[in-house]
Amino acid sequence: MVRTVLRYGAWALGGLLALVILMAAVLTLRLYGSLPQTEGTMRLAGLEANVQIIRDEHAVPHIFANGDHDLYYALGVAHAQDRLWQMEITRRAIRGRLSEVIGEAALETDIWYRTMGLGPAADTAVSNLPADVQAALRAYADGVNAVIEAPGFIPPPEYQILMFSPEAWSPGDTVTVFKAIALDLFGNAFSEPRLNSLLEHLGDERAEEFMGRYPDETPRSLTMADIGLEPATAPAEEPLPAMGVNEDARGGSNNWVLSGSLTASGHPILANDPHLALRAPAIWYLARLTTPEGSVVGVTLPGTPFVTLGRNDRIAWGFTNTGPDVGDLQAITRDEIVDRRQETIRVRFGNDVTITRQATDRGPVLDPEHFDYQVPDGADYLALQWMLDEPDDATTGVGMRILRGAGWDDFVSALEGFVAPQQSMVFASVDGDIGLYAPARIPVRDENGAWVDTVPFEELPHTRNPERGFVATANNKIVPDDYPHFLTSDWYGVSRITRIYEGIEARDDHTMQSMAELQYDTVSTVARAVLPTLIEARPETEAGRIALSLMADWDADMVMDAPQPLIFSAWMRELAPAFYDDELGELAPDWIGYRQQFMQDILTGDLQDWCDNIDTSEIETCDALMGPALDRAMAGLSETQGVRIADWRWGDVHYARHAHTPFSSFPVLDDFFTIETPIPGDGSTVNVAHHRWTEPGYSVFHGASYRALYDLGDLNASQYMITTGQSGNVMSRHYDDLAPLWGRGEYIEIRADWTPETAPDGVRLLELQPAEE
Repeated sequence: MVRTVLRYGAWALGGLLALVILMAAVLTLRLYGSLPQTEGTMRLAGLEANVQIIRDEHAVPHIFANGDHDLYYALGVAHAQDRLWQMEITRRAIRGRLSEVIGEAALETDIWYRTMGLGPAADTAVSNLPADVQAALRAYADGVNAVIEAPGFIPPPEYQILMFSPEAWSPGDTVTVFKAIALDLFGNAFSEPRLNSLLEHLGDERAEEFMGRYPDETPRSLTMADIGLEPATAPAEEPLPAMGVNEDARGGSNNWVLSGSLTASGHPILANDPHLALRAPAIWYLARLTTPEGSVVGVTLPGTPFVTLGRNDRIAWGFTNTGPDVGDLQAITRDEIVDRRQETIRVRFGNDVTITRQATDRGPVLDPEHFDYQVPDGADYLALQWMLDEPDDATTGVGMRILRGAGWDDFVSALEGFVAPQQSMVFASVDGDIGLYAPARIPVRDENGAWVDTVPFEELPHTRNPERGFVATANNKIVPDDYPHFLTSDWYGVSRITRIYEGIEARDDHTMQSMAELQYDTVSTVARAVLPTLIEARPETEAGRIALSLMADWDADMVMDAPQPLIFSAWMRELAPAFYDDELGELAPDWIGYRQQFMQDILTGDLQDWCDNIDTSEIETCDALMGPALDRAMAGLSETQGVRIADWRWGDVHYARHAHTPFSSFPVLDDFFTIETPIPGDGSTVNVAHHRWTEPGYSVFHGASYRALYDLGDLNASQYMITTGQSGNVMSRHYDDLAPLWGRGEYIEIRADWTPETAPDGVRLLELQPAEE
């Protein structure tokens, strides 16, 4: 009897195990089945002629089409094959529809985006676009939908895990992607209450010291002669006292362009590395687009049909965020509300939620039930005035206009009417021209802060062929102090632009190699400035004294294979709150961060009085704080890194974490979908790599999302790199194959000097053919 029971039990267990194995095999086959077709033939409705998509060894598509319609259609196909989930999550976020698939965890995000109203604004914007731009968006959407509707289509793993199917793509969805990137680079409106609290607590002068001055000796990218305006007799009126630097913006991006007078080849070189949140898959998607009229090469935003940053056969261009103040929170009464409507948010596995969306004629109303703020006396709400829901018939089409440009005049013409986000756009041409233009709709305010006008396009920051032979920006102050219009008080820290100017001005025979070295430079000008002071510290522990001897020999280079960058970072993390926590009091948790200029001015300048603890009767000095801070830092590091200090390495703890939405927040799935890459640098270096001061550890969440170097003497020798890989499908080897190269500062070429008939060995050719009627 017992044997019979055991035998049947074994059969049952074996059957269950076999069923589990069978289900795992079926699931695995289905997940692998979601990988796209990249060879052979696809017949698709809506094409006008045959198109070739040829993927190179890095899965970069080289698209060959006979005209613009099929070109945009084919890019829609490539994006849908490689990045459909990324497109899905972006449009759902902007439209406030994440809760439909993720559940209550996304409800707060959905309420925020529904309040902003960017989804309806995107749909409205489509009908206002020029006919050729609308046609491009329609062709692109048709290409995306052709993939989704193809027989046998299996959606990417995220859809399968969350058990829902993709909806058709629309031109309005494309505009939501542009709105998403604009929102990511949006100005300071939501930080205004926090800044006002700081001003009230510290006073204007003390708050300006804390936020960080913009040093007189630090470069401004342009002069008044560049812009062609008369100097202002008085500074432009600012809505809040000038802060000079706002390092809490966590901004980042570098670009520069050199004329032939500063290069060994005698031709311009343009460099660009926009810094954004690190994600899996990468924000950008590399592509080459070729028609009989020529080629465009660079990065595209999945969900959009144009090359955003790149080069054509005549010009190259690159962007950094200017960071203008184009948003204000304004106190209003109920009488100022002009629109009120209810919207229902569907919540998966939960109860649907209905909100009331209200708006004034200036922008959305922030319901205090969902937004944390104090209503000012005499007001009922705060409302947001910003540029992202302004009428906009140009921004979406800028990429289309630029890629057709042949010179400076075409480039500038393409930018007129651009609304947001303001970008400092550098330019170079094969004819030898270089320049910069920073287009956007920038508000002009009256003495009460009301928006009364916008800065004329011709008075926006710009220059062409400056006498110094280069233009460089790094989210620094790009205009001179006597520029007549207020742009922002949120210029980012000055460390990167300082180091970039040093690198450019060091020689007049630059090459692509010297530009690559500068783009990946990891010397911290902050560390270099404060080290002479720091090494005078008097630690009391043996570990502190060992650390001090190591720091004395350090060159301030935040390399991966040395302990000094880790010691410096931990030391600064301990030292910063010792300087300012007592002054900030209960506000201190809101202002945790790497305050580069402030720290530098305390340790090397005139702000040593911040070292005194206002809560004690004694007068504390900076010298008294530095040693104990180092001892605390070393004690913490010894617990996590071990006692052998010589074995510590910055790269062991300082790694880029490319987070996946939403699976980086899911146990088990996190290990599959998150990509981690050791990298050098920190928040002050040209190769920027921000870690969060509000969390333990040093994982990097913000860095160079794209690196590119364009050689205007030989455009096919230009260099490119994105953060993770071309594919957004975790089952693909191209999901993360570029991450190690990116981490090491390497590049790839995307040449445009071959055709389908002369393609290199090892490529994969997919031919798209019109479906038979």
